[in-house]
Amino acid sequence: MIRRALLLLGVAAVVAACGSAAGGAGPSSKPLRVLVLTQTRGFRHASIPNGEALLKRLGDRRLQFSFLSGAEQLPGALHGASAVVFLLTSGELPLSASGKRALVRFVRDGGALVGFHSATDTFHHWPGFISLIGAEFSHHPLPSTQRVLVEDRGNAATHGLGASFSIHEEFYVFRHDPRGHVHVLARLDTGPGGPDRPLVWCHRVGRGRVFYDALGHFPQTWSDARQVTLVRGGIEWALGLAGRGC
Repeated sequence: MIRRALLLLGVAAVVAACGSAAGGAGPSSKPLRVLVLTQTRGFRHASIPNGEALLKRLGDRRLQFSFLSGAEQLPGALHGASAVVFLLTSGELPLSASGKRALVRFVRDGGALVGFHSATDTFHHWPGFISLIGAEFSHHPLPSTQRVLVEDRGNAATHGLGASFSIHEEFYVFRHDPRGHVHVLARLDTGPGGPDRPLVWCHRVGRGRVFYDALGHFPQTWSDARQVTLVRGGIEWALGLAGRGC
């Protein structure tokens, strides 16, 4: 009986260790460090504090959000980081040529890149970033209430959403349709025969993962349950904590 009990304890210990390794950041693991950049050299959204507040609420034993005041801090902060979030950034940020190469290398080597709303209105003169994020902002009509169609609910970002939802937002138009280069998760409902307007997507770059969500213009968007689902799930997917889809 004693020998059998010891054997069972040994098996349980092995199972527990394997489970902890497979599950990412466990109770005794260090949280994954996520760098958040909100610097703007173009339009600055009033919703930036709301986006920051949501990310802070999402921080837990698995995720540690570190907010950077400027892009010049990014290269030095990449060491030990697991993801970079461009949260409502805009314009040509002060990132050196070596810093740009470091960010591309970070993603290709397995890091995560996440962008929200005006992240696509950032680095218009850097084709490498446009390729990473998936598209380049062109313009937007006046804000309106429109229906968003969820194309793929298999990703962690969209798994908790319905087939469609209506939201009052500023809906971006991109210089080129990103479809064909990214996996579209949700798009604007433009009706039969209307133009293709992807809004949320994911794709892989080397060993890294990239997630983009075009919503987030208004402060109230960041307390909308649909946006919270997209933000939480998109970051978790990009970090490999939720492996659904893409």
